[in-house]
Amino acid sequence: MSTVSYWTSPDFSQATFIATNAVVIGSVTIAAEASIWYGAVVRGDVERIEIGKCTNVQDGAILHGDPGLPTILEDHVTIGHRAVIHSAHIERGTLIGIGAIILNGVRVGHSSIIGAGSVVTKDIPPFSLVVGIPARIVRQLTEIEAEELIEHAQKYHKLALVHAGKGTDVGFR
Repeated sequence: MSTVSYWTSPDFSQATFIATNAVVIGSVTIAAEASIWYGAVVRGDVERIEIGKCTNVQDGAILHGDPGLPTILEDHVTIGHRAVIHSAHIERGTLIGIGAIILNGVRVGHSSIIGAGSVVTKDIPPFSLVVGIPARIVRQLTEIEAEELIEHAQKYHKLALVHAGKGTDVGFR
């Protein structure tokens, strides 16, 4: 894992797993059971970033922000591979799909799915399935689907334990 000494060092003590080639710098708070995967960039150099409990930031994802607009990921959030979250607030139990982009000032409501490759420029209400460029809501998620999003984040926590050398249950079998 790479850090830059100009900024305050983030506290990694509660995180389950931070990949050795992840870059995490500046004002970054990482809660228990969170994981930051290979090649991810979490740049709290301009504005703070908060990563909630049992949240996973997958391979190649980028988290950053502009002054006055923090990036906040609540608990049980999944940020898919190569997704970009820039000065946005992602509520609990949400999945951001592979390569999706969430832009400045957007708030994604809890228990939502942002489809792969989507570009989100406006707030999204809870329980939304969102796709496209620009992103649009295609339907509401059910309570069962919302529970599955929490379970998905928990599976990633188990996988993170394996990568950290602290477990053997891959979680996805």
